[in-house]
Amino acid sequence: MKIDKDILAYVSSEKRDSKIVEGTEETTVGERFSFEEYMVTTEKHPYAEDNTDEAFGIITTGIEPLEITESGATITGYINTERRKDVRLGTYVIVPYVEEDLFARIWKMQYKQEFVVDDATEIHSRRMLRSNTTDEVDYKFLAYLDPICILYPRGKGLARRMSDRIPRPNTPILPVKDKTKIQTGLNIPGEGLFLGHLSVGGEVVKTHAVPPTVPYYLRNDYSMGDPLVFRHMLVCGSTGTGKTFLTKNILRQFMAEENRYNVRGTSARKNPCLVVLDPQDEYSQMLEDNPELTADDAFSFRSEKIDFGGCINTRTFVAKVDGQSYNGRSRAQQMEFTIPFEMVRNNSWLMAPVGMTDLQYQGVELLLDDFFKKAGDHTYDRFLEHISDDLTRDNYVQSGKVHEASYDGIVRRVRDRSLSRVFDQPARPIDQMLEEIIRPGQVSVFPTEYISNSRIRDLITLTLMTIIVDNKLSTKLNTPGETAVKETPIILALDEAHRYLASTSGEHSRRIVSKFAEAARQGRKEALGLCLITQDPQDIDDTVFKQVNTRIILNLTNDAAIGALKVKKEYEKRIPYLKKGQMIVHSPDNSDMVEIMGLQSCVVKHI
Repeated sequence: MKIDKDILAYVSSEKRDSKIVEGTEETTVGERFSFEEYMVTTEKHPYAEDNTDEAFGIITTGIEPLEITESGATITGYINTERRKDVRLGTYVIVPYVEEDLFARIWKMQYKQEFVVDDATEIHSRRMLRSNTTDEVDYKFLAYLDPICILYPRGKGLARRMSDRIPRPNTPILPVKDKTKIQTGLNIPGEGLFLGHLSVGGEVVKTHAVPPTVPYYLRNDYSMGDPLVFRHMLVCGSTGTGKTFLTKNILRQFMAEENRYNVRGTSARKNPCLVVLDPQDEYSQMLEDNPELTADDAFSFRSEKIDFGGCINTRTFVAKVDGQSYNGRSRAQQMEFTIPFEMVRNNSWLMAPVGMTDLQYQGVELLLDDFFKKAGDHTYDRFLEHISDDLTRDNYVQSGKVHEASYDGIVRRVRDRSLSRVFDQPARPIDQMLEEIIRPGQVSVFPTEYISNSRIRDLITLTLMTIIVDNKLSTKLNTPGETAVKETPIILALDEAHRYLASTSGEHSRRIVSKFAEAARQGRKEALGLCLITQDPQDIDDTVFKQVNTRIILNLTNDAAIGALKVKKEYEKRIPYLKKGQMIVHSPDNSDMVEIMGLQSCVVKHI
């Protein structure tokens, strides 16, 4: 009889010495065959003693094969019955190797029957409705992992690289309890400007650190280029989702005493000036402390380097408008200003709020150009007299410079009552107050809620935008005020940004958007950061929108608004369900896309 050596490899040592008859000769297996004894290894998993009580479950190949490719991966985990209630879509997990870790998130969850049974029957359904005795052990609970990166030691810290290793079957799936691993895995800076706490499904992520939360910081140094504030920020959300509350908390971080930025062409480092165009009269409260903050709040803020408390260098600048007076909430020093018609000389789009056709716009530019060439005072009243004169009209119409209908339309538009109420009022001209408006470390708030006429509000806002943008881009500085704008880091917070930076076909709007887009492109080198606040991000012109690097997204229900933000599908579906204070942060130059929770308390006064 022929002996199969492969079979003999599994024969026990007792039977191996038994006698086997082959032909007429008796021999023992040990005598006839010489081979090494088969040993089953009892290698212990390197993490068998650590964290197994906290493990969600294990990596399994029982359902689908483990697979990782350059384009994706299939990594399935079995979740233990006692940990199933702790798992959510988006939960971050660690799958350990010996010396490295796979950092991943759960992107899909699934129940499968443990035993072959048909539970889709009438009898079963009625039994379960009367008394649901189903046990979790009757089902497999599977979690599918999306590998984010590999974490590995480098020097005294951690580094990350792309997921290029496959985990071993039966490896534990562990919750991430190390703050450094989470921040490294998601590429979140360890310091910077505080925006909120990392969360999953509205639940703040907790670690073993003290404090246990994971702060989300926006990079604010020059280690990897310019601070991200100068690559601009968008805060968007529907009405009532807490945009102002959140924006106050964010803007307050920029006003920390130690926060300084480089000034182009010099070795100076200066605090920024925060300019807020405030349509709801809420930001002047940044002057005041929040009286509701407790000692525990203060301790928590300090432990995570969150600046809080009022900005004592806050001023309110109030436009002088005929027939309107400011009686708002501001307790800050108030200064009145007017807009001199002289500013229209190089900024004809300041007439945009009254609305004109393209032909009318071309005509009014010609009229303005000729008017400012004339000697004398260049006031709004004199310009109105100039274009209302019959001889002036005949000159332009008969020469063919301006069509008759266009000329008459221009006169009607320029006579708009809103212009006469705002130009050349008895107050200091705004272009002579730039040194008082633009100061390092100052919050300059321009409220417009007290103005009932929307055209006047738009005119004031456009004027401020024009002053800052023109002087930041200018190479000729003629006054100390212009120099102050050029040489001071400025953060311009524009509420209802869609009203002024919308995609439209009008010539005025195109020129405004073009100028602002150029300012956005130059922001990094000119130390100009834009903070755009809106509920309609889809209306902001694409040339400006593309320059915004950090997008903070609160609850939105408008499909067009959500689609314009171009976030990952898994996050896009969450946006209509975000709770108050819950947000998605899309900042490619700062971190992976994440969900965070803002502070429950405002760091300054907020009513």
